[in-house]
Amino acid sequence: METSLTWLGRLIESPDGADWQRLSDLYKPLLHNWAVRAGVPVSDADDVTQDVLIVVIDQVAEFDHRGPGAFRGWLRAILVNQLKAYFRRNSDQTCRLPLNLICDPESNDSKAFDREHDRYLVARAMQLIRHEYESRTWEAFRLQIVDGHRPVHVSEQLGMSANAAVKAKIRVLRRLREVLSEMIE
Repeated sequence: METSLTWLGRLIESPDGADWQRLSDLYKPLLHNWAVRAGVPVSDADDVTQDVLIVVIDQVAEFDHRGPGAFRGWLRAILVNQLKAYFRRNSDQTCRLPLNLICDPESNDSKAFDREHDRYLVARAMQLIRHEYESRTWEAFRLQIVDGHRPVHVSEQLGMSANAAVKAKIRVLRRLREVLSEMIE
């Protein structure tokens, strides 16, 4: 998944408070989780996360969109650098992640970061649109897309036609793609 060039363009050219807030709202929980998993105490993880976001803000104009995954890789590199700096300053703390491998785009650790990033964005987008749908429509979507049930089984479970179950899935997927396209390309 690619970060939206429109949004990045605004961050580079003429960011407003909403763009910065979106950056923080979108990425702070993911970065915080990775800092904690690396071994940063929860009490310090917010500071490390804030340091990452400050570097992003300071250097976003220098970001070079080189292709798929470029922003994700750039963000990962900034996170790793901030984690390394944290563990240098706090030599009594032990890093629990292989930071050099996380920077290697071919490593399993790097690929795990990428998968988690993508899953996180999809889950966040789903949170954002959930309130837009009646519970039965949402459940029809969830059962088919998340749980992998066939429309006929969903229709039986929810008391709707199989066609209605498929239409519900399509309607929510279309909206989910719209929201994701604002986050990613």
